Amino acid sequence: MKEWKDRAEVSFVTDISRFDYLNQQIQEVAEKFSFNHQQLAKIFDLPMNELDSLLNNKGSINITTEQLDKIERKIAMLCAGFEGLDARERAALLLNDLIKDYMFSTASVAKMIHVEEKDLIDFRQEISIDKNVELKICVNSIMLYFVLHD
Repeated sequence: MKEWKDRAEVSFVTDISRFDYLNQQIQEVAEKFSFNHQQLAKIFDLPMNELDSLLNNKGSINITTEQLDKIERKIAMLCAGFEGLDARERAALLLNDLIKDYMFSTASVAKMIHVEEKDLIDFRQEISIDKNVELKICVNSIMLYFVLHD
């Protein structure tokens, strides 16, 4: 039986290094959102000296491949990831992941996020519900997702 991998890698040929590419992308993000170095270091979870080394192409850069991957994902989301994203759809996807990954019942999730089970069922079936209840489901589902995935 063929094995499936849960990760895909895309390669492209370019005449600049990955560090140069990230340098350009980080500077574009900084300019687009008016981020300072301290904010960039926090966003990309890098010490200031590593961020400075990356941005100034100085000395040895002690950034792991995993850190580079995370930086690239954050840049992609900041630059293009939220534009066409419907908040309700995203919350519903996270909610479905919680139910599937943790094998939660709808009733238990409803209790955890403090809504009525019927409202949660209607939300998942895309039936119109009160906007305040919908907002509560979205926000609390996202918070629950991050609490459990921390």
